Amino acid sequence: MIYVLLGNEVNIIRRKVDSIINKSKIENIIKYDFELTDFTNILEEVNYVDLFNEKKLIIVSSFSFKKLKDKDEKELIKYIDNMDENVIIIKCTDSKLDDRKNIIKKLREKCKVEEIKKLGYKDLEIYVNDIFKENKKIINSYQIKKILSLCEYNDDFVINEVDKLLLYKADEEEITDADIDDVISKNPEKEIFKLTDNVMKKSISSVFESYKVLLSSGVDSIFILDNLSKQFRTLYQVKLLSETMNLQDISKKLELNPYVVKVASSNINNYNYDEIIDIMYRLSDADINIKVNGLDKNKVLETLFLSL
Repeated sequence: MIYVLLGNEVNIIRRKVDSIINKSKIENIIKYDFELTDFTNILEEVNYVDLFNEKKLIIVSSFSFKKLKDKDEKELIKYIDNMDENVIIIKCTDSKLDDRKNIIKKLREKCKVEEIKKLGYKDLEIYVNDIFKENKKIINSYQIKKILSLCEYNDDFVINEVDKLLLYKADEEEITDADIDDVISKNPEKEIFKLTDNVMKKSISSVFESYKVLLSSGVDSIFILDNLSKQFRTLYQVKLLSETMNLQDISKKLELNPYVVKVASSNINNYNYDEIIDIMYRLSDADINIKVNGLDKNKVLETLFLSL
């Protein structure tokens, strides 16, 4: 079965992926970054059958149907028509799918395609309430509203803080106001922005200052790593497009906030293309070292910062 998760809501997609992994009960998990891997290699892995015929769950991040080569599209359609018991999760960054294309028609017909949208206030409240119910926790509506308010209704930060709260109350059912005050951090979005900006400006001492603030606020290193990866992909795209387009047109083409494009543009001269690609590889390696190899995430990130 192939799952296509469309969107950029990091934590909502993460929880969805975790749910698919848990339901599949497949232990052999293989991860790829579409931006850094020839899709032919991914298809070869999907079709490869080992001696023990072990089922595989393959996660493809940073995927874009717009960038999929014609020959790879044909091979993917061929696989969809003859799917085996392996599970493929495609985390797609496209803003929308072109339903005129054969590959999209085939996916909608035979696979599971889900658009992960940014949640509005009411939907976010319902989503968080469902998370607590799934984990058999007792919490009232006022307390959920308090969590949303403390996190300034930012989807990713809300879910990040809810996960921390669940971990904090792992052995107890009831969530109290005191628990929320003890665990929920104020929204560190500005500090994350400052950290990524300092990374791009190669101001290492400032990077570590922001990193310490984020860790003390309870922000997970994985979340920081995901944000850095996203920013460097944006930097590469903006640098490439700025050779022929103005910032306003780039913003429209990439469907990004004009301010995000402006900030990326201010840093494009700090790196050449090879340096950006090298950093993207290192970010991918760091992700694998943490999630697959089980290395200490803080040490991995600190080593990464020092190598920039």
